[in-house]
Amino acid sequence: MKLKYMQKLKDNPNLIGESWAVNKGLSKEDTLILSEKFNDGKEFPLVFNEFLTLAGESNGLDIVAISDDFEQLREDCEESLEYTGYKMDRPYFVFDQLDAIYSIFFLDEDKEDPNVYILDPSGAYEGNEPFLKDVKYTFSKMINDAIYRRLNNIPL
Repeated sequence: MKLKYMQKLKDNPNLIGESWAVNKGLSKEDTLILSEKFNDGKEFPLVFNEFLTLAGESNGLDIVAISDDFEQLREDCEESLEYTGYKMDRPYFVFDQLDAIYSIFFLDEDKEDPNVYILDPSGAYEGNEPFLKDVKYTFSKMINDAIYRRLNNIPL
């Protein structure tokens, strides 16, 4: 498979040296099931398809969930939105969570490598944080920076 964005991920299949954290990808069929469930059957952005193919089932990055967790992440995010009274008017994909703060990218951007955003409905509700924050990273930059940090023992 020729990669455009995730070559560094392919070149580093076990970033933390643990057998449970070896990068393991999803099959094309499983990727299609995810896109059906979360993107109305349309393909995910190229960079995310590459990520899923290489490390969608397991990885040692700690910044992107694995496929089994995507549904729970979405449910948790929707509950937070409902609780705080916020709505998302655009299609989005939740790929990670820390406490009640969600990492997302938008599915309606016509980009192979979408921008990453932080969605913080609770922080916005309490008045401490913006509801949506552009972190000035694309998905590939986030992954490649995480790999660099792991390889150089810099905390994530």
